[in-house]
Amino acid sequence: MGPRRRSARDPVGASVRDLPPGTSADLRVTNAAWTTIRFANGRIHQPHLERSTHVSFRVAEGLRLGTATTGDASAEGLSTVRDAARTLAGVAPVEPKFPGFSAGGGPSRPPVAFSRATGTISPEAATRIAERILAAAEDAAPGGRIAGVVNVGGETLRVVNSAGLDRTDVRSVAQASVLVDRPELDPPVSGWSEGGHWDAAELDPDRLGREAAERVARTAPASVPPGSYRVVFRGPALAEALQFLGSLGFSGHAEAEGWSCLRRARGKRIAPESVNLVDDPRSRVTIPQAIDYEGTFTRRVALVDHGIAGDAVTDLVTSGRLSRPLTGHAFPPEAPWGEYGPDASHLVLSPGDASEEELIRETRRGLLVTRFHYVRVVDPGRGVITGMTRDGTYRIEKGEVVGPARNLRFTDSVLTLLKGIELLGRERRIYAGERGMSCYTTPAASVRSFRFTSATLF
Repeated sequence: MGPRRRSARDPVGASVRDLPPGTSADLRVTNAAWTTIRFANGRIHQPHLERSTHVSFRVAEGLRLGTATTGDASAEGLSTVRDAARTLAGVAPVEPKFPGFSAGGGPSRPPVAFSRATGTISPEAATRIAERILAAAEDAAPGGRIAGVVNVGGETLRVVNSAGLDRTDVRSVAQASVLVDRPELDPPVSGWSEGGHWDAAELDPDRLGREAAERVARTAPASVPPGSYRVVFRGPALAEALQFLGSLGFSGHAEAEGWSCLRRARGKRIAPESVNLVDDPRSRVTIPQAIDYEGTFTRRVALVDHGIAGDAVTDLVTSGRLSRPLTGHAFPPEAPWGEYGPDASHLVLSPGDASEEELIRETRRGLLVTRFHYVRVVDPGRGVITGMTRDGTYRIEKGEVVGPARNLRFTDSVLTLLKGIELLGRERRIYAGERGMSCYTTPAASVRSFRFTSATLF
């Protein structure tokens, strides 16, 4: 009687149990509450409050998988989206090594770290964060043009499948970025800062605003010829490079299809011994996530252990294809995430013991790069990416910053960057996407050589 009574009250659970023979399924229901405050030209101009429900229903008809989505979590909505997923599964290609849905073991685990005040933040409290960023930036760079965004909120994720798994996780996220520019200079100069945390009280908006303002050059940037340079990468730039390393080097999908840039390097040295990189969704120094989007418990995975490359991460499909255990790195199976497969999306790079000033002082001639812009993949099998520098690119001569540089296009491999790490900063920060689905905890780093292929006029 107990289970039947629950089915009547719980359309989510009932929707994956009421299936014909030979059919199995899993289901994700995400309830989200987000407050976004955008500001430009020194004033708040676009507050946005969002409350949403997202349902992702995946059906396995034998070894054929189909996924459909909806925003309707009622019994009728779930029945409709399940029928749509079954229809798609009927025409999907066979996934011959699909292991089936797993019941797992044990109940939901409590979140590693969660801030109720952040997850349920009021619009007024989120606005005060943006106001503090604006005030700090204006104080540090009077007359500068200030723009940016604050995203604060949280999500509840429930994953249920027909094998009996039923797990729930909650996340809280605070993320902000700020740009300060001086358009009166020719070409214009700008400075950038960003940060994230699972607790909005730890975001430090005063520092973000001040930091972006202090990174704005006081003079017009000079041209720098293309070529290979020693580079001091600040956190935002290094975090984006790590993002591409995670997807191109440690995705089980890339490994199974044979285009991973680390496919021949597992167990081999790819970085100095000082480099330790883990994917750890259960760490308090990231934005924690207790389960992945298939309900598998997340766990710490060593990706680069004292410079040695580890294995790729997996979800259900890639664990079957590779005949490897689940690591708890599934993304939602619907496009675009399903096309990418599992991803190492909670990367934590161990710090060193150098300050940013010491990283610069140890660079005789090179560049200081704050962040990247519009990065794209050139050659996934070699880890080659291309993009632009932005919002705080400087020339280093004899261990000192001597002035701003015009932006450059880079084209090089993330493996070259990793192998060339010489020193790591001691201070780390969380750099997160707007909703915290991916985050990268990293210090600054000095790199022996990175290739810049063309120059700009700005």
